[in-house]
Amino acid sequence: MKRPKTWLMGILMGSLWLTMGCSPNDGESAQAQPSGPGESREQGDRTVTVDVAIAEAQTRSRELNYSGTTQPLRRVSLRARSDGQLLNLNADVGDPVFQGQVIARVEDTLLLSELAGVEAEVSVRQSEVEEARNQRIEAEFRVEEIRAELDQAEVDARRLKNLAGEGAIPRREAELAQTRVRTLEQQLRSAQEQVRIRDRAVASAQQRVGAQEAVVAGVQQRLSYTDVPSPLNAVVLERLLEPGDVVQSGDVILELGDFSEVEIRIEIPDRDRSQISLGQAVDVTLDAFPNQEFVGRVSRIFPNADPVARLIPVQITLRNPDVPNGELGGGLLARVTLNTASQQLVTIPERALEISAQGDNTLFIVEGNESETTVSARRVELGEREDDEVEILQGLAPGEQFIVRSDRPLRDGQTVRRSFLSQPRNE
Repeated sequence: MKRPKTWLMGILMGSLWLTMGCSPNDGESAQAQPSGPGESREQGDRTVTVDVAIAEAQTRSRELNYSGTTQPLRRVSLRARSDGQLLNLNADVGDPVFQGQVIARVEDTLLLSELAGVEAEVSVRQSEVEEARNQRIEAEFRVEEIRAELDQAEVDARRLKNLAGEGAIPRREAELAQTRVRTLEQQLRSAQEQVRIRDRAVASAQQRVGAQEAVVAGVQQRLSYTDVPSPLNAVVLERLLEPGDVVQSGDVILELGDFSEVEIRIEIPDRDRSQISLGQAVDVTLDAFPNQEFVGRVSRIFPNADPVARLIPVQITLRNPDVPNGELGGGLLARVTLNTASQQLVTIPERALEISAQGDNTLFIVEGNESETTVSARRVELGEREDDEVEILQGLAPGEQFIVRSDRPLRDGQTVRRSFLSQPRNE
């Protein structure tokens, strides 16, 4: 409740006096009445009588009131991850679900058939690996066999060479023995190359097995997708499909909401931004719970304001476990009250803004304490309005004199006369 001002009664009396056309110089005015049309300009230029007040500051805290709508902390779309017929759906709107709980199941007949086929293909690939390994073993046996023949041929070639040198046998026999050594050396190299080829064949067969096993793992993964679990503890908000419906991967089955905390989105004027900070406690009331009061916290202040409306989105978070029975849901009308710190505020009657000839947010300032003086027009920034009074945010300081009432519109630089009801200024 606003404190009564000492000059309000005087202003009301002055208003009555101005309405009745009285002034301290009634006699002079009566004598100065124009006798013809040519004197109308002189009447328009006569000194205006005004009520003057002194701006006073009051220390008080403000309540900033906003409204918003509750919504869950998170909203998740539960989607099918495989194609087929929806066999089971074990949750309905309003039901609580828990993380890991299987809520729905999709038909898996085709996937089971596909899995059997790819697993059979793995068996075929594994048999190819065994065959390649056996061939490699045979190639290794052939290498050892040729190496043994080569060792014997080298012994025979040396012996025949010695006999031929002694003339015991023809030289041709020694040469044939040496030719056999060279032939066996070439066969050994060829057999060793065959072992390397068989090694590569085994590796290739093993890679084919690995690739096919990856196919099996993929089908098994897809098969696991036929069970649709809840990704979090939540409440079912909407049920979009029914058992028997044919679904494709990506189709939304349920909409889930996490109500462990409830969020309220409000929009504040940019002039109130300095009054709000992260973590600030706010009072919240809900029309759905008229007899309860809740405490929320400012959890996010968005950086961008609406460039047209100059409104800044602010997010309020309210913990649901603190509420009896955890009954807070989404879509409820929430009323948020922020109590600002105490501050010095200057308020004036709204009537003081209605005497400008331009009709805008203009006050007329009076300097000094003379009975007659000239006024200066000053633009002011306005705050909240209440009980026919308005806050002055900028443009008027405590102790300054301003015109609160005039019997006609004023303009900058105009000469005015103080009424006897004007507040005196302490010098």
